[in-house]
Amino acid sequence: MDGLKGLRLLTLRIRNLRNLRSVDLDLRQRSQRILLTGANGAGKTTLLEAVYLLARGRSFRGRKAGSLTSDGERRTLVEGRFCEVDSSSESILVFERSGRGSLRRYNSVAMGPLPPSDSPLRVKLVGENPQVLLEGEPTLRRGLLDWNVFHVEHQFGRLRADVRRVLAQRNAALRQGGARVSAWDPAFVELSDQLTVKRMAFLDRWRTQFRSLAEDFAFLDGCDLFFDRGWPKDTDLLDILERGRSAEIQRGQTLAGAHRADIRIARDGSPSRLSRGQAKVAVCLLQLAAERVHRMTGLAPSLWLLDDIDAELDKGTADRLWRLFGEPEAQLLIARLSPESGGVVDGSTMPDTMFHVEHGVLLAALANPTPTTKSSV
Repeated sequence: MDGLKGLRLLTLRIRNLRNLRSVDLDLRQRSQRILLTGANGAGKTTLLEAVYLLARGRSFRGRKAGSLTSDGERRTLVEGRFCEVDSSSESILVFERSGRGSLRRYNSVAMGPLPPSDSPLRVKLVGENPQVLLEGEPTLRRGLLDWNVFHVEHQFGRLRADVRRVLAQRNAALRQGGARVSAWDPAFVELSDQLTVKRMAFLDRWRTQFRSLAEDFAFLDGCDLFFDRGWPKDTDLLDILERGRSAEIQRGQTLAGAHRADIRIARDGSPSRLSRGQAKVAVCLLQLAAERVHRMTGLAPSLWLLDDIDAELDKGTADRLWRLFGEPEAQLLIARLSPESGGVVDGSTMPDTMFHVEHGVLLAALANPTPTTKSSV
C-alpha cells in the first residue's frame, strides 16, 4: 500500500442487497486497485453501490434498477470497516434499509443528514452510463457541481437549503395567483447571487484542472467547461423575474434563478458532440479535475468507484485514461467484464487484486497481477 493516503476500505459485509444475498469482502492485505470482474448482471455494480450507500446514504441507480432489498427479504445491511492509512484505529459505517426506511450509523451512532464536508467517507463515482450525465437533465450536472462545491464550502449546504425554502414559498405564491410573490423576490435574488458566487469560485479552479487533463485527448481540443448560472449574463435577476411574472404565474413556477444553473462541455460556445466512449472519458476527467481541486484544499483522497469505464475505448485512449487514475494516492474499486475488458489492458503499473463475481456470489480472489496466485475470499 505504499503511496496510499486517506481512508482505506478494510472489509465489506453485504446482506440482501439486490442479487448479493451474502458477501464478505476482506481487503486488509490487498492492493490499492481492486478489480471486480464478471458478466453483465453478475453483481459488480451492486458491489460498488454498497460502498456508495455507506458514503452517501442513497443509491446512484435509478428506479429502473428495482428494489434495493433482495426478493423475498425484509432487510438490507451493508457494513464497511475503514481505517486511515498507517493507523490501527478502525471505524465502522453501517447502512440499513427495512420497511421503516433507511438508517446509517457511524461507530454505532445514528447519522442524520450530514454535509459532505463532514462525511466520514468520501467517494467519487464514474458510473456505467456516464454519457447520461452530459446529455441528460440539468439536475444531474447541477448535482455534480454542488456535491463537489460542498466539500470546499462548508456553508454551502445551508445556503442551498435556504434557496430551496424561499423558492418553494415563491412557487406557492405563484400558484395562488402571484399576489404576494414580490415579497419573496429580494430574498430569492440575494440567495441566488450568493449561491452563484460560490459555484463560480469552485468552477474557476475546476475548469483549470479539466483543461490540463483534456490536453492528452485530441477529441477534446478546444473544449472548455462552461457554467450557466440560471439566468442570462449581464442581466439583473430581479428585473427578469418582474418582466416574466405573467409566464411564471401561468406555469406556477420560478423560471430563472440559481435553481436553473447548469454546466456543459462546449467548443466555441457550442455543445460538444461526443461519442459514448468520448463522453466516458470526459466525465472521468471532470471527476479527476474535481479531485485535484479537493486535494489542493487539503482534503484526503477520495475512494474511487469505477464502473466499466474502458468499454468502447481504443487501447491508446484507455491507456492514457488509466495512467491518470494511477496518479491519485487512493484506493480504487474497478468493475469490468474481465481483466482485459474489450481486449484492452489498461497499462497501469499498480498491483491488482481481482475478485470474480458470478450470479451474485464472490467466487475467487487473485492477489496482484500474477494469475497463478490464489486465495480464498
